[in-house]
Amino acid sequence: MTTYDFVHLVIYAVGGQIQGRTKLQKTVYFVGVLTGKIQDLGYRSHYYGPFSPAVAGAVQELRGLKFLEQHVSTGDAFDENEFEMTRYDYALTPEGTQIAEEKTIQQAGEWEQIRAAIRRLEAANIPDYVRLAIAAKTDLLTRQGGEHFPADVLKQKTAEHGWKAFTEEQYFDALRFLQTVIGCRLEPVSVCGAST
Repeated sequence: MTTYDFVHLVIYAVGGQIQGRTKLQKTVYFVGVLTGKIQDLGYRSHYYGPFSPAVAGAVQELRGLKFLEQHVSTGDAFDENEFEMTRYDYALTPEGTQIAEEKTIQQAGEWEQIRAAIRRLEAANIPDYVRLAIAAKTDLLTRQGGEHFPADVLKQKTAEHGWKAFTEEQYFDALRFLQTVIGCRLEPVSVCGAST
């Protein structure tokens, strides 16, 4: 499955629309982790956590084909955590939905994996995209390091990457999300990613 098809089906699996570029990138990231496709998606460290130029390119391609609409809602530039306040929301067009439905039949096995991953993400009920981004940052650092890090070391490493501070509550919500979704050990001693 190409990155383009993967992104198309992830958007379809979340109900055909997603609010925010950051949330889209992180949702695709975690679906990639849960389906074993993360290595194929080209994620790297970025200001808001894992970012994939290939995923961004797939979004642009979907928009170019008129399968995906982008809506911009503006507000103040940044919130207290310096996360984007201008939001780019995405929605599949009727034609994009029809093509996605066809892909679910043509690529049924992978579609079922994507749907199962989305159900898992939804069941974890992370309250906002900030915590989702923190969870993705934490998971990426662990994967890049190839080992389990204590939670306080991970928090320090996020600062070393230039990622802005966040509250203790946001951070530990993100760690609980990782425990729920990826099934990693969390106590204050270790976090996941390395062995998944």
